[in-house]
Amino acid sequence: MKRFLPILLLFSSCSTQSDKTKNIQVDTTKVIESLKPKVISDSTNTLTGKTENLELDYIVWGCACANWVTPTDLDKYQDNKLAEHCIFIEPASDSMELPIYFDAARHRIKVKGQFYTRPDYPKGTVQTEEQLEKARVFRYTEIQVIDKPNFKPNSKVQTLTLSYNAISCTCAQWSEPQFDNNPEKRARYWLEPSNQNLINADTLFDGENLPVQIKVTGQIVSENGFPKRNLSKVGQDEAGKVFRYTKIQVLKNGQKKNGY
Repeated sequence: MKRFLPILLLFSSCSTQSDKTKNIQVDTTKVIESLKPKVISDSTNTLTGKTENLELDYIVWGCACANWVTPTDLDKYQDNKLAEHCIFIEPASDSMELPIYFDAARHRIKVKGQFYTRPDYPKGTVQTEEQLEKARVFRYTEIQVIDKPNFKPNSKVQTLTLSYNAISCTCAQWSEPQFDNNPEKRARYWLEPSNQNLINADTLFDGENLPVQIKVTGQIVSENGFPKRNLSKVGQDEAGKVFRYTKIQVLKNGQKKNGY
């Protein structure tokens, strides 16, 4: 019997080590699970079934709370418990997220969708250190960014002569040619027409027709933002001055001048 003892001890040792390894693996899994953010939205909440159209303003609070409110409620409750009348919004799909150019100072949104039956959080909301109060949640299937009718820029009306830079990036492309040799003073502008009847300056360059030069009259509506148009490939680090023009004249378009 003595000759078999080392083998039995070895087998017992291996078995014990294997069990320890299994226990370690189980413990690690539990740790990983515990580190995952806790989703606090209610997956059982249902929609009311009533489709509504809302206009909403964004409120910049200094807290974790619902940020959207109708203009009517904003006027009615802005001096008395406004937070109680704010709501959350939730896109029906990721493709309908709030666009990058949305500016709470000068824009509001139009949305179409339904409220959830119970106060809640937007789907996928995770728990944070700061307590987030529940509010009504509006799930939208359509969204449109519109200008606030009472928005007035703080900047003066001015006329700028601008050249298109044709830089190989998704950044602002327009600058004043008088500062071409003075990079410290040169600012690049995003341009935004004030209405659809104006020439869209960003459509003038066709990939070959340099130089493109224009004269525009208008105002800077944002010192660090984006024009109101599709900017799907642009990142927040490319925000810049937004010049909204009410008049435009094409000075040079390739070899052509005074129009195109």
